Amino acid sequence: MVMLLVAISTTLLCFLSAAACLRFLFSRQGWFWVLPLVISLAFLYISITPLFQLATGLASGSYRVEISPDRSVREIVPLIIVLLWYTMIVTFRYALKLVVPDNKHLLDTMKNVKEANYMQKIELRTYHKESARHMKRQIKIEREQAGIRYPRKWIALFDDHD
Repeated sequence: MVMLLVAISTTLLCFLSAAACLRFLFSRQGWFWVLPLVISLAFLYISITPLFQLATGLASGSYRVEISPDRSVREIVPLIIVLLWYTMIVTFRYALKLVVPDNKHLLDTMKNVKEANYMQKIELRTYHKESARHMKRQIKIEREQAGIRYPRKWIALFDDHD
């Protein structure tokens, strides 16, 4: 039973390392993560094989026996290797984060573009409001300059009525 737990935890760590490499593959340092991803997938394949054999009934006796004094080191070595590999991946991630700087120019450009679009939206909104006010004032001034407040047909009808 203990060996089954060792095999499952080894597979879990291999899966976590492969998932982390896959996630980091889509970061800005993506090319650095191709080789660790391939190695993690190889470790995952190697660690899944005993579990698959156990599930199908083809397992040898080594995964069904308790850890004995002469087998303890040999059976736990894959778990230790995978644990060190996962630690290396996490360390590599933080090292890359410190060494590879952000592209400040690109980030600043994107911030400026977003700010400019926002300011343009606000200015257009105020321009449309002022434009509508200006049009109303312009119509009012034109009517006052023409000396009439009502359409000429209405004035003609009023004059005819008197």
